[in-house]
Amino acid sequence: MKIARVFPTKNRATPNDQLCYFGPPPNLFPPEVDEVHVSVAFTWDKDKAEWLADQWQHIAPVKIGGPAYNEKGGGFIPGRYIKSGYVITSRGCHNSCWFCKVWKREGREVRELPVVDGWNVLDDNLLACSESHIVRTFEMLSRQRHKAQFTGGLEAKLLEPWHVDLLAKLKPEQMFFAYDTPDDYEPLRAAADILREAGFDRRRVSLNSDPRP
Repeated sequence: MKIARVFPTKNRATPNDQLCYFGPPPNLFPPEVDEVHVSVAFTWDKDKAEWLADQWQHIAPVKIGGPAYNEKGGGFIPGRYIKSGYVITSRGCHNSCWFCKVWKREGREVRELPVVDGWNVLDDNLLACSESHIVRTFEMLSRQRHKAQFTGGLEAKLLEPWHVDLLAKLKPEQMFFAYDTPDDYEPLRAAADILREAGFDRRRVSLNSDPRP
């Protein structure tokens, strides 16, 4: 099936192939497609996305959805709604943080997906996955031409020595750890100590410091 994907805004993770659009369909040479998917990541883009959906109605049947509509994610298809190289190997999170919509949308039971190629991991909570899934993910990352990145974030409370061993072998370009609530602080300190002992420096480990009461 040939699908045109339409995005209300563009960012570094947005796909950039020939069937990606960021406005109304072109007048001179509109694409010949079977469906049009309007993909909406952020709630503030919904008005523009719905306007775009109307503009594309005469091209092909239109579907609109995405995280902004609290739509539960299905299987991950590389390059369809996020740029090639970004990868999601699981969905869901066992936490129930009051400020986060992930567990409300995806559920508190982590769903492991087939591991496909990519190097920038966006999982909601990769370290909550089974050991076999994590190992498969690291094996996949080790095969890539690009250095791995964990920009979806890793949970310091779940970091164990065998995770650190895998990370040390992989030598990722960067890792993000969330600092969302005050009780994250001590696990972050412990994680930083373990990572430093394994040879990591601060340039490869970022803490998203946003403690909320």
